[in-house]
Amino acid sequence: MKIKTIFGFLFFGVIINLNAQLRNEVFDQKDTLLKGDTQTLKLNIELFNYYRNTEYFDLIEKGQTLFGSMLQAHISYQPYNDVILKGGLQTRQDYGSTGFVTVQPVFSVSIFKNKWRYNIGMLQGTSNYGFIEPMYNIDRAITNRIENGMQGIYKSKTFYFNNFLVWNEPTYRTSKNQEKFTVGILSEKQLLKNRKIFFSVPFQLTLAHRGGQLNGNPTPIYSRVNTAIGAKLYFKSSNGFTIKTENYWLHCEDFSPNITQPFKNGNATWHTLSFMHKGFEVMFNYWAGREYQSPVGTHIYNNYNFYNVYEHRQYRHMIMSRLMYAQALKKGMFLDFRLEPFYDKEYGRFQYSYSLYLKINLENTIAKI
Repeated sequence: MKIKTIFGFLFFGVIINLNAQLRNEVFDQKDTLLKGDTQTLKLNIELFNYYRNTEYFDLIEKGQTLFGSMLQAHISYQPYNDVILKGGLQTRQDYGSTGFVTVQPVFSVSIFKNKWRYNIGMLQGTSNYGFIEPMYNIDRAITNRIENGMQGIYKSKTFYFNNFLVWNEPTYRTSKNQEKFTVGILSEKQLLKNRKIFFSVPFQLTLAHRGGQLNGNPTPIYSRVNTAIGAKLYFKSSNGFTIKTENYWLHCEDFSPNITQPFKNGNATWHTLSFMHKGFEVMFNYWAGREYQSPVGTHIYNNYNFYNVYEHRQYRHMIMSRLMYAQALKKGMFLDFRLEPFYDKEYGRFQYSYSLYLKINLENTIAKI
């Protein structure tokens, strides 16, 4: 199958770290390779509490509330100075329910070579990739916190590259479902960095596929590609006050044998201006989309309802504002609050969401083996 993607180039953009559009440290799942930890066995516990409420009323997306806790406990072992093994369990419970929404195993092998990191099993996924929201759904940091597959990450002082394959749903000869997977590529080239100015050019791509040959499932096959290209720029004063701006041009293309959504392809632009100081950030966004859709992006940016394709709009224009506060309360304890109202021109009304997250990370060395 030939896939050709058309995209243009653009603008001015920005951020405080190399590969993230919002400050999403609260969602990050990081580890560190230390040569002194060779043959060290560690216990790692993460408690992630979330309260995300979206008051959306338009036909494109209806609001929902995600309110609960996730607990992940895993053992990590560094058998060599360039390999980390992990194994454990993660549970998720939404408050008001008596059982777990999910209970998942945690397993990964990470190999470090020069400036590369290779992950097999659990990936550094969801918000850790660094996608902008229209390209990758921010809610997946809650609903799909564990993403399994394989991944290669390259980091240098001036260049970042991340490519991955997430195996979303397997299929077997005796099963009736279709397989699903997502491929992603991110790159970012830093062109200028000094004590006051940072400038870089990012590129992002996702391919979402559903299909397979093992059964006669009549559900239509789809292959959909989304791309984004832009630029990032920030200015930082001597007292720590930072002004950031980033702008992207996005394109989507549906290469499915039979189109099952209202639009085959579309375009959008995404503009951001923010001001940050001492944990507080005020951000303004402008979104303009024409027939844009992404099966893995945040749904509010689509031009049709992800769950009902008959509800759609050809054009969408949204003006957003965000008030965010992120702070490390103690070592291993991180708080994040967000208030995000926006005005939808086509809908003609204000809508909003607000979120509160608290993450606690604990690590303890068990033994030297």
